Amino acid sequence: MKTTIKIGLGALILLSLNAAAQSGNGLSYRAGDPFLFCTKGQDRNKNRTPCWIPMPNYVGQFMYMPYCKPINPYGKSWTQDDIKSFQEYLTICPQAEESGRWRGEGRAEDSPFTH
Repeated sequence: MKTTIKIGLGALILLSLNAAAQSGNGLSYRAGDPFLFCTKGQDRNKNRTPCWIPMPNYVGQFMYMPYCKPINPYGKSWTQDDIKSFQEYLTICPQAEESGRWRGEGRAEDSPFTH
């Protein structure tokens, strides 16, 4: 009986991991929206002073912020979110074939979406 429960739990864990891997794009920021993340970077409401930002209209191009290290030796240190989001940006955003502008109504970050 105990072995059956362990096998069942193991199968459930494997199925849930597989489903998560298939549904995600590896993006932890901006609700997993690659367009929004690659054009706007981190949400400024959550991190008001990010240490990098994407360059508008240039796929995979970014700029280090001058108030952070290493550009400013006395500046702000990079947070874990700065590091993680930058790694995700370097992995995900250069895969876009071309850059583009938001063509919807209003601002891209205000667009409704569903999970």
